[in-house]
Amino acid sequence: MKIGVRGGFRDEFERFQGRKRIVYLVSLVCGILIFLLSLFLQESGDTFVQVLYPIYALLFAVVFVLVWREFLPLWMLEVMMFVTIAILIMGRLAWHFHFAGPIDKQLLVLAGGHYWAVGALVVAGFVMLDYNWGLRAGLIIIVLSITIAGISVTNDVIHGEVSTEVLVYLLRVHLFLMLFLGLTSAATVMRQKLQWALIRAEVLDQWASTDLLTDLANRRAAEQFLKKQASIAGRHGRRFSVIFADVDHFKQLNDTYGHAAGDDVLAEIARILTNSVRESDFVARWGGEEFLIVAPEIAGESAYQLAERCRSEINKEPVAGYPVTLSFGVTEFMPEDNVDKVLARADEMLYKAKAAGRNQVFGGERSRVES
Repeated sequence: MKIGVRGGFRDEFERFQGRKRIVYLVSLVCGILIFLLSLFLQESGDTFVQVLYPIYALLFAVVFVLVWREFLPLWMLEVMMFVTIAILIMGRLAWHFHFAGPIDKQLLVLAGGHYWAVGALVVAGFVMLDYNWGLRAGLIIIVLSITIAGISVTNDVIHGEVSTEVLVYLLRVHLFLMLFLGLTSAATVMRQKLQWALIRAEVLDQWASTDLLTDLANRRAAEQFLKKQASIAGRHGRRFSVIFADVDHFKQLNDTYGHAAGDDVLAEIARILTNSVRESDFVARWGGEEFLIVAPEIAGESAYQLAERCRSEINKEPVAGYPVTLSFGVTEFMPEDNVDKVLARADEMLYKAKAAGRNQVFGGERSRVES
């Protein structure tokens, strides 16, 4: 198990993107069904539905495949979907105002569906785009809606074909849309501020528990993990092992190649150790050139083999381009132990590995046999 600021945020971002894709896939399926139902239930002579809805159903199916197969970046698909839906909704609105008959006979249809669609489009701008572009898109949508209604109503007013009730209704609708835009904008701002506050708190917590050079857990996080494992072992009798690893002749490497080389070696060792242990194991930088591995549910020979596998992986090839070896000390947490005792014993095993010639593992069942 590896605690990492970069890796943690990357994983969370990918999960968030995955959830958005699922929402879009469901929405696209619903859109396709709406187009097909509208086509089936259309009124005779509705050319808009007859001509454009089959095209849009096919277009939504294509976008569904693009989202599902991840052929394009999600932000690009979001812009594509928003523009496509906006053209459809505003085009349908223009159709009702200019081609579907007298405006006073269209009020029920407009109130029952199309202005709700305009409001939903305003909200979609904030969901699918970022805040600034969502606000711009919402304003553009409302201005277009006012323009479409205004051109139609102006012509009807000139010819005396529109009532005051219709004008008041359209005014109220667009005032509600402006209010809707304002409320959505405020809610989005508050949501973003809360989100940034949570992210900031998480970053501070990650910094407090992460070694920035290696992106591993630091000593503070390792001590907390050890206390938790000790508590679990005391309550449920579960076994776990503690492994100390130390870079052999690290001072000599720093003196010969420089501290930048030493940093590169430590970062690469962290990567190798993380890839060599099990998913359930905990790897931390204990301090300096020393690393700690906590291995739940194993002890004795199994823990020794885990440490030996890590040692062997380090030995396979130069680490960050430099010849490097590690010594390992292995021990098991015993019922009478506390965290300080098990750490002291692991450190003693590490010292014996160093004294025996370095680049080897000392501890586990092997140490009992040898002693």
